[in-house]
Amino acid sequence: MRWPIPVMVCLFVLASGATNASAQVVHGRGLHAEAGLDAGVLDDGRRPIQVFDQLCGNPDRQRRCSPIAPALERAITRAVDRPITWVHQPRKHAGVFWVLAPLRFGNDTAAVRWAWRDQPGGCFGGGRLSYQRIHGAWKLVSGIEYEGCSAVSAAGTAA
Repeated sequence: MRWPIPVMVCLFVLASGATNASAQVVHGRGLHAEAGLDAGVLDDGRRPIQVFDQLCGNPDRQRRCSPIAPALERAITRAVDRPITWVHQPRKHAGVFWVLAPLRFGNDTAAVRWAWRDQPGGCFGGGRLSYQRIHGAWKLVSGIEYEGCSAVSAAGTAA
């Protein structure tokens, strides 16, 4: 069996204004706050995406997953400005497949984690964003993202 070799892995430290995730002003700790922070990750582009219908403690490996609440699913769909299909399994040629982790709220902190993979392309990525609550609004304070593609998919052949 031939294992794909990562061609490129990029790590980015995010400044507070560097991503779309910081473009929205999100307040509170409830359902709409969670949807708003998740939308900041998903709402980059116009192409349709598919999102796993469960929240996973380990989104990279789809481990420790539990069904997403229907109200949260609807809130995320409304907050994201691109077509979303909620799926239980990724479908080829149906858009990039995203997996979200449950949002973690602390006293005045919140953490968003996610992973994605492009089904036909073989590329993948994910990351974590940390927010701090300042005067009732969530402000992005740090984050890390990664992206990669297998050598096989980058070359366009699976020799």
